[in-house]
Amino acid sequence: MTRACRGCGLVSSLLPALFALAVAVLSVVVWNHHRDIHLQIDRLAIANSDSTQWFLAQLEVEAMAAERAVLAFRDSETTDTQLADIRKRFDILYSRVHTLRTGRTFAALRNQSSVHDALEDLQARLDAVVPVIDGSSAHLSAARDALSHELEAALPLVRQISLAGVRQFAKQSDEQRQAVVRTLFQLSLLLVPLIFILIATTAVLFVMFRAAGVQTAQISAAGEQMRSLFDASTDAILFARPDGRVRGYNKAAERLFGYEPEEAIDADLVELLMPFPQREAVRALLAEVQLGRPRGDASASAAVTATAQHKSGRIIPVEMSWSIASDSQGRLLVAYVRDVSQRAQEEAELIEARDRAVSGETAKSRLIAVMSHEMRTPLNGLLGTLDLLKLTELDMRQHRYLNAMEKSGRMLLRHVNDVLDASRAGGSSLTETLDLAALVQSTVEGLKAHAEQRGNQLEVAVIGDHDELLIGSPLQIEQILINLVGNAIKFTRDGVIRIELDRSAGAEEIELRVSDTGIGIAPDDLDRIFDDFITLDTTFDRAEGTGLGLSIVRTLVGTLNGQVDVESVLGEGTIFSVNFCLPLADPLERPVAPVKGVPSAYRLRVLVVDDNEINRFVVSDMLRHLDCDVVEAPDGLAACEIAETLPMDLILMDISMPRLNGVGAARRIRTAGANRQTRIVAVTAHALPEDIAGFRAAGMEHVLVKPLQLRDLSDLLEAMTGAPRQDAAQRPPLPSQILRRIDEELQIELLDLDLHQADLAARVHRVAGTAALGGYSTLHGTLSQLEVALRQDAAAADLSQLLQEVGTLVKGLQTASQYSAA
Repeated sequence: MTRACRGCGLVSSLLPALFALAVAVLSVVVWNHHRDIHLQIDRLAIANSDSTQWFLAQLEVEAMAAERAVLAFRDSETTDTQLADIRKRFDILYSRVHTLRTGRTFAALRNQSSVHDALEDLQARLDAVVPVIDGSSAHLSAARDALSHELEAALPLVRQISLAGVRQFAKQSDEQRQAVVRTLFQLSLLLVPLIFILIATTAVLFVMFRAAGVQTAQISAAGEQMRSLFDASTDAILFARPDGRVRGYNKAAERLFGYEPEEAIDADLVELLMPFPQREAVRALLAEVQLGRPRGDASASAAVTATAQHKSGRIIPVEMSWSIASDSQGRLLVAYVRDVSQRAQEEAELIEARDRAVSGETAKSRLIAVMSHEMRTPLNGLLGTLDLLKLTELDMRQHRYLNAMEKSGRMLLRHVNDVLDASRAGGSSLTETLDLAALVQSTVEGLKAHAEQRGNQLEVAVIGDHDELLIGSPLQIEQILINLVGNAIKFTRDGVIRIELDRSAGAEEIELRVSDTGIGIAPDDLDRIFDDFITLDTTFDRAEGTGLGLSIVRTLVGTLNGQVDVESVLGEGTIFSVNFCLPLADPLERPVAPVKGVPSAYRLRVLVVDDNEINRFVVSDMLRHLDCDVVEAPDGLAACEIAETLPMDLILMDISMPRLNGVGAARRIRTAGANRQTRIVAVTAHALPEDIAGFRAAGMEHVLVKPLQLRDLSDLLEAMTGAPRQDAAQRPPLPSQILRRIDEELQIELLDLDLHQADLAARVHRVAGTAALGGYSTLHGTLSQLEVALRQDAAAADLSQLLQEVGTLVKGLQTASQYSAA
């Protein structure tokens, strides 16, 4: 809630209080004025009952009465009655004058100087007559003339006082009337807002009454809605007292638990609906409700998975949540119960499906590993042997055969790599410090020969500052570039393919663009070219491929959190743009320079470890061709025994071997012996990033992925020695050791006819494979015939004839080889 909203809420809550305070203040003021008016009216009422004006007039009357009595006494005979009347009249007059002089009512009148003087003079004259009045009757009779004279003299004074008093009290009466009028006016002024307030109050009360009526209707409707929702809810809803008695039970609960409302209401919730293992937990929850301390958030408890019990005794998986409510009788536990039997079944099915998927993924990973090893290993022997065969003297027809074989082998290798790369493209890859510009240059350099075969020209442009090194996976970036450029080469002939590396937007922001002048892509196909196994060209002369290259690019760019875009004009060309970010490397982390070994004039001693004899033979011959001394080991255990005492300059280690694999052998060599510091290079068909990480952790410094080429070994030795690679034309021809090995195997294994023919057939099969790798097709055909004859239990004479043919062919080939070498 904002501060403004809180202010509005505060004002709205204070309005009734302010309204009540205003009414109270006005009521107090009106009451005070009412009391004031009442007092003034009471004073006016008192003044009317004992009127001062009447008193003053009566004073004058009494004075005149006393004078008449004296005059009557003077003009007639004196009687006791007359004397008593004179005394009485005088006493009354004297009493009134005394009241006038001392009464508080006449204080304001006495304050007038004229009235004060007249009162003093009147009092003096009365005081002078008092001895006469109080004297004897004779004395009074004798002084009747003096008494008459004094009373006559007092009459003007009495009239003066009376008139002054009338004027004074008339003025006071007028002021009092004015005060009453003012008070009444003020009261009316107060009554007007009070009346308006009362009217407003009446209006507000009316509105509130109407609102209360509407609210009552809304509450009634909401109650009806809640009852409808309560009855229509697909979840069971129960109300229970803290003692466990059920007080509410909707239709969904009837369906879920099987009890009628008459059976469930006032029944014990725990005993009725809860299976035995959960009863203590529910009773503990009810106890917390009784104490007002429910677990969790009382207003919106998180759903928990539990079980409930059906009337039939069947256990039902449910999902429960609860809240606390109150009514006139106390607290209530409101429980919401949902039947999750279907979901539990679906979850079980999902778990089973997940397990199947995990099993399938495991099988897929195992298949990838097996394919990586079992497909690349024979390709290593085939392509490596072809690489060695190119170093011998061949005629033109043999060159054509060799080139066709090598092209087919390389094509098969590319397809295998595409499938394996597509399978593992989403996986992690090792990161290292890399020079991105150098990586792009070297990758493009390796693709130039392929581009030139189709008459294409590769151009590389580096834009921006590339001095700062980056942290990333060179394998991923190289694979992205190879697939994009390879795709451009396939669909461009006699054109230009331009590769741009742009870091102008920032040191860590990289854009890689590959543009070509090829056939282009139709607009309708732009959205699907990154799908798996998509090949757009369906004509007979379409470029070969698996349709996985761009799919691999999309997946690899996704692992880099990047984006790949394509623009194309049909018939003009295509532009692929890859945008991604790589963190900057520490300036101190420069790429390690190649280890300089002994000069090239010194023959390197290399230990070749491989359980596949053909692979070991091919790699060893390649190394001998590169002026190296080679020691061979058939497994990891033999390699450890050799490396323990015989120092080596380089160890080429296969991974999958019997007795002790390459990882274990590398660890053991690094532990002790004469080759703890010798460079160990893994030679394997296992090219997954996690495999490579394991190799490096075991102490292997580099990885060569099968199939090997002579150039791979030459590059490795050049990195070690720092010496440039020699051209093949400058190297001596390779000795024909394949024929010697075939001859040795024939003498050792095939001439023992006492062996079972099935074992002989297996050995012949192996020798036939060696002959095939050497390119000796006639010899391979004869050996195949021998293998078939052995498996069909042919006659001994037939077997001997075939063996003689094999021996003759081997000797002839050896003679031809020696002649060629000479």
